[in-house]
Amino acid sequence: MRFTSTLCAALLVTPVVGISQMAPTTEAGVHAGSRVRIAAPVFGTQKRVGTVVSMTSDTLVLRHGASLATQSVATSDITALEVSKGTYTRKAKGALWGLLIGSGTGAALGYALYKDPKCDGPPSFFGCTNFLGPNSKGENAIWSGVAGGILGTVIGTLVGMGARDRWAPASLGVK
Repeated sequence: MRFTSTLCAALLVTPVVGISQMAPTTEAGVHAGSRVRIAAPVFGTQKRVGTVVSMTSDTLVLRHGASLATQSVATSDITALEVSKGTYTRKAKGALWGLLIGSGTGAALGYALYKDPKCDGPPSFFGCTNFLGPNSKGENAIWSGVAGGILGTVIGTLVGMGARDRWAPASLGVK
């Protein structure tokens, strides 16, 4: 009886212990030189990306892109602030999608567009003696799928090469 009550108590406490050990969400601090994405009424409805030049307790000074001109924003006007945590690409994802789409499209087209070869001479064990291409719809679909997959993988990799920022919520850590 004592074991059963101890087991029940342990099972009831386990979810509480699990919840209490969850990592808190921390916001990244913004410092001079940080790449930020900011929303404020001065920018309209869109968020702007820039580099922090300097900051005080009431003003954040930004530089947009390669421009040398700066723009000051009151910290009280900032409605959203995110800091870049680095960049990433989607080359692998693009290559995979390109492979799937290219091979599927190539196989379907190869199957649909196949025409029987015309034999001018006597047929041999390998089909027509003067024809080096595929001898059936299935064989044409396979080779077209391979070619389409290779082409799709190259195109998908090129499309996914563009660098994208990884953004995290930020707070103004003015000291």
